[in-house]
Amino acid sequence: MSIRIKLFALLLIFSLIPLLVVSVISRQGIQELGQIQSDNLRADMIKILTDEMHQSAKDSAKLVQQQAVSLEFALKAIGAEAEDVLNDPVGTPPKVYFAEDFNTEGRQPADFGPSPQYFVLSEKGRKNPSSVSLEEPVFFCPEGKEHLKESPDLVRLCLLKPDFKSFFNEAGTALHRIYITLNSGLHMAYPGHGNYPPNYDPRKREWFTEAVKQGSIVWDKFIDASTGQQVYTLSKPLRDRDGNIIGVAAIDIQLVELLRKEDLTSQWSSAIQAFVVGPVNTNNGVELRIWAEAGHKETNISWKTGLPNEVRYLQSADKDSQDKLISSISKSKSGVMRMPYNGVKSVWAFAPFRGDGSYVLITPEKVITRVPDRAARQALTLSKDLYVAVGAASFFTLITIGLVAFVGSRKVIKPLLIMTDAAEKISEGDLSVHVDVRTGDERETLANAFNHMIPKLQDHLRISKSLELAQEVHTSLLPEEPPQINGLDISGISISCDETGGDYFDFYTPPINGGTGILLGDVTGHGVSAALLMTTGRAHLKHTSGHMEPLANRIDEVNKLLCSDIGDTGRFMTLFCLELSPDNSKGTYVRAGHDPATIYNPASGEKRDLMGSPMLALGIFDESKYDEFDIEINEGEIIFIGTDGIWEARNTKDEMFGRDRLDRIIFANAQRSAAEIQQEIIAEVYKFQDGMEQEDDITLVIIKVNEFNKNKS
Repeated sequence: MSIRIKLFALLLIFSLIPLLVVSVISRQGIQELGQIQSDNLRADMIKILTDEMHQSAKDSAKLVQQQAVSLEFALKAIGAEAEDVLNDPVGTPPKVYFAEDFNTEGRQPADFGPSPQYFVLSEKGRKNPSSVSLEEPVFFCPEGKEHLKESPDLVRLCLLKPDFKSFFNEAGTALHRIYITLNSGLHMAYPGHGNYPPNYDPRKREWFTEAVKQGSIVWDKFIDASTGQQVYTLSKPLRDRDGNIIGVAAIDIQLVELLRKEDLTSQWSSAIQAFVVGPVNTNNGVELRIWAEAGHKETNISWKTGLPNEVRYLQSADKDSQDKLISSISKSKSGVMRMPYNGVKSVWAFAPFRGDGSYVLITPEKVITRVPDRAARQALTLSKDLYVAVGAASFFTLITIGLVAFVGSRKVIKPLLIMTDAAEKISEGDLSVHVDVRTGDERETLANAFNHMIPKLQDHLRISKSLELAQEVHTSLLPEEPPQINGLDISGISISCDETGGDYFDFYTPPINGGTGILLGDVTGHGVSAALLMTTGRAHLKHTSGHMEPLANRIDEVNKLLCSDIGDTGRFMTLFCLELSPDNSKGTYVRAGHDPATIYNPASGEKRDLMGSPMLALGIFDESKYDEFDIEINEGEIIFIGTDGIWEARNTKDEMFGRDRLDRIIFANAQRSAAEIQQEIIAEVYKFQDGMEQEDDITLVIIKVNEFNKNKS
């Protein structure tokens, strides 16, 4: 055997041993790296997706809440219009249609025909089209009350037809029906329809009796007598000018239409389910009663028997997790949990809705984990492929194996190291990372998944920063410090419940006689949209504050400008404006839909509410006129102006802070400065809430009239 062969064999043996050691170590490292990368990637992506689902639940709950508040406001407007009409003189009797006209061929309105929004449920849940008239309402008289067809109230109710049509056209598909029932039994409903059942008397329905009993707006679930559909009814009593109840106005809505099922399906999956639930006490303890469920199949139920005796509850096989969910919902908290639903592992996202109710989204866990699992499997498969490739490379020739192993392993591992480094930077908050991997295999797919994920994270961060900027702008629009006026001690503050708020207060000098002007406004809702409307209102108020006009005329002008800006959006702004005379002894105020200000006299222990006369908020009707009122002020009195975010603050027992508690705080701290009284009120509100989330903006202004300004006339 030649020396060259021996030397080659010797070199081969001594080179093979370290190569095999390096090969084993490399293969083990690749396998561990792939597993770690797979687990981290899956956990991070699941966290992002569950957070997005939680945000979807909160956004949906806020939307439903806003729509519910809008419907309540609309019902109040309808009730107010009805009360005016029912107290007006009788005009000429118009052509009207009674229930029997809608059921008789040839006597029906010209536009009477099937509508996709209305249907009659069969006993098997089949939806049969139902005909309605969008031009004419229907009038109904209970059995034995045919004389009501000649009642003067029938003529008065006809005047509401344009208002019913206008509201119906603007309300959307959630609105089912609008109607008014008088104590006499006369009943008017829109859209016009037939099919009233025999022996039907609307005065015996709970929506009527409960509204009369409670004397305020009532929410409850009922069966529509003419279609058999389950509806939610809002009803409120109608009163004559002496305050006596003369009937009830009501709205039927399809709450299921507000659950955003189609929007959520397109965003997540057709498997997602939406519910509105509320905690109730049962023999089994506290359970979550289902008030509405998107996609739940309805069947015909007799209007006489009412809702089914079988009450449905939202339940999970995981008792411990369900107890935690019930506890969070009972405390009006939002969150996301993972527990089974109907035997399927699922993700539950929930957010508070209308008091102790909650909006709940449930989707199978596989919908959330589908993309993370795929990415994790790709990362794990890639590591296994690398493991096999490095092992196979050990059996090539000595020099070729060494070069291929060194170059090949470096080339294979480098993309994983790049992605690992990118993942670490992302976890530290660096969203400018871009992974540039072009391998043409699963590694490039994984890198592309990284790159597609980063813009979404950037969008969330950009939105967060934009909200922070909006908050700074909102804060900058409020006064930095109160004015320094002889004899007056003034302090004001506004605390938003979201990143931005819709409350506003300001100080100015009245243009005609001087003195001190105080403005405090509250825009419907809160958040960015409310802040934008507040900014518009502020601009108009600033614009008119310098006009040499009486206070009421300036408020009239602001209302017209605001109406032209917001149009038919349904939003509005309440306002309380007070102008003190230069010597602090008198005041003039205008109250536009806002809660009254209060004047406290610590010496006598008495208080005065600056009620004025009831006037609409700004931005509703451009023809609204506003009146101003004069008041006398005594030395030592304290003036309080605030928003309902103070007295409507709730604690964990769903109790409100209330005006009485506010009165006691002000009287108890009357000797302290305005700023100290303000701080005490805020501290007591937070203490009362006991950790509950602030649901509305809090704004208040305190003015202490320490003495009259004798230097002014």
